[in-house]
Amino acid sequence: MKLFDKIFKSNKTEKAELTTITRTEVFEGFSVPGIIHNMQYHFTDLQVYSDGLISCWEMVDLSMFKDKLNKGWVVTSIPDGEAISIFGLGHWNIEQGEWKHTKETLSDYIYSLVKQLNPTLENLHNYNGNNLKMLGKVNVAKHFMPTPKPYHFDDPNSFFPNRINGEKFHFFYRNDDNKTYLAELSIYKNGNVEITNLPKKKIYKFEELDELTKNEILTTDLKIGETITIMNLGSFNIVSGSGVDIKFKLNELTDKFNELNGRENSIAKCARIFDEYKQNPTKKIRDELKEAYEKVPEHQRIFVGTMDTKDYEVRQVIYGDIIKKEWEDDNGYEYPYEDMPKPID
Repeated sequence: MKLFDKIFKSNKTEKAELTTITRTEVFEGFSVPGIIHNMQYHFTDLQVYSDGLISCWEMVDLSMFKDKLNKGWVVTSIPDGEAISIFGLGHWNIEQGEWKHTKETLSDYIYSLVKQLNPTLENLHNYNGNNLKMLGKVNVAKHFMPTPKPYHFDDPNSFFPNRINGEKFHFFYRNDDNKTYLAELSIYKNGNVEITNLPKKKIYKFEELDELTKNEILTTDLKIGETITIMNLGSFNIVSGSGVDIKFKLNELTDKFNELNGRENSIAKCARIFDEYKQNPTKKIRDELKEAYEKVPEHQRIFVGTMDTKDYEVRQVIYGDIIKKEWEDDNGYEYPYEDMPKPID
């Protein structure tokens, strides 16, 4: 018996404070054009992943995605006379919509993409109808919303190519087949640009984008009556509406390109100078803040402050108390934020 104990109990573990660790996995996926109906009709990217999860403004499994379709959260069409809202791009009223999918065919299409990513359908997530879990005394999502990144390989012929992540944006692209597409534009730190959701992917260099916009091939400004095609979703004609100024969108791309290359973007620069001003409010720093703020793309200026204050405090420093009056006229109650310090000199 003592010999038995010696052999089989010699590796008895000792109680110890162990290091807590986590691991991160990368799941392949596809970005699919879709529509969310939440008061308005919002164009969105349905993110489909190899583990069977789909992001449609929340993470759901395949069964729950069908339920979102049946309940009208995810829809397959926009009625004529209604508007399509595209975040960071614009808002347009449409007519003569022709739509590719029914609820059933979209569900089948999403399933086919999961199967393409995961042919054996192994290890698919099943939320069993509930995508929340208890963390302490609070319900939180079992999986938080992902922030998908486009990617390409630096040397596809290598045995171990490096995956290069980029950033993606939406634009309209007037293609050489005489159709205008709602396309995805992905930029990378090496200056490569890929435009997808077209019949054939287009590849450019970053410095070529300015010429594309001058020739109105890449645009945010749609013409009345122009037909827009969204591949694997449908098409419609433009009745009215407007988009973000193309100059601001190009500035946004430049910001992101700088960020990818480790340089400060215009929002971060403005926020940094604003913090400097609050610590040392001088006319010189206020002038620097004004210059930095006005270089931020107009549709992104709300991000130079906090989620609550947006850009009101920054504008109060730059343009004075007229900003407080603007707030009170727009909202009907007293300006809620702290007065910013005046220059000490």
